[in-house]
Amino acid sequence: MEKIAIIYDFDYTLCPKDTPNFGLFDLYNLNDEFFKKVNQQARVINMEGNLAYLYFLSEHAKKCGKPLTKQILSAAGENIRFFPGVETWFERINKFGKENGVEVEHYLISSGILEIIEGSPIAKNFKKIFASSYHYNKDGVVDWPLCCINYTNKTQFIYRINRGLLNNIDDDLLNGYFPKEKRAVKYENMIYIGDGFTDVPGMKTTIQKGGLSIAVYGETSQVANELLKYGRCNKICKADYRKGKDLEKYVQEKYAKFMKNTWRSKILMS
Repeated sequence: MEKIAIIYDFDYTLCPKDTPNFGLFDLYNLNDEFFKKVNQQARVINMEGNLAYLYFLSEHAKKCGKPLTKQILSAAGENIRFFPGVETWFERINKFGKENGVEVEHYLISSGILEIIEGSPIAKNFKKIFASSYHYNKDGVVDWPLCCINYTNKTQFIYRINRGLLNNIDDDLLNGYFPKEKRAVKYENMIYIGDGFTDVPGMKTTIQKGGLSIAVYGETSQVANELLKYGRCNKICKADYRKGKDLEKYVQEKYAKFMKNTWRSKILMS
């Protein structure tokens, strides 16, 4: 059975806010002033933006007397609210794929915090979640960022999905020669769903490799329209994952196109 991989961003793609909004903001008083200071400090020491956020968030938590732990982060994930239809989306899409002879795998590539995402109600639906994460000391408290994912290095995980290297480590295998017949998911069978400029490298890589990219939007389609205008995505859809809505229909059309191409290939080979 052929595989299709649907690859998602998380914040503003599956949920309408940054994930810390659902628990960490109130707990640690993460206001505009905090993020302003993070950006200023990052510039002073020339630190990558998301890495700076991960580091200074953990330092700020210590100053608040509530050091970050996996339990705190996971609890924040439990509070996440999603766009309409997200929580039933995966089962419906999997069923549609199975009915059409296609195995669907879901992957997440996010700059957000892994431990928060893993605490969310939809985490179980992903074959693999690639996200920024923390290392914990012997007391279970965050002591340093373990993995930092930003908008440009998201692209490596598309290659990892293609080759079935679902970790952050095997660089030699990732960059070495890898026969096409041994690859886990064909690039042309990939669908990338994102929402904004930070998804551009992932979207463009997917398109260049023969896959499909979709930009979703919440309240306004301004950014999505710009992504479409400049060829960063193939289609824009409202972030409405409910049955019968445009997003579901468009993804199903991709299945139909794939099945048609598979049928043609079988005829030509017979």
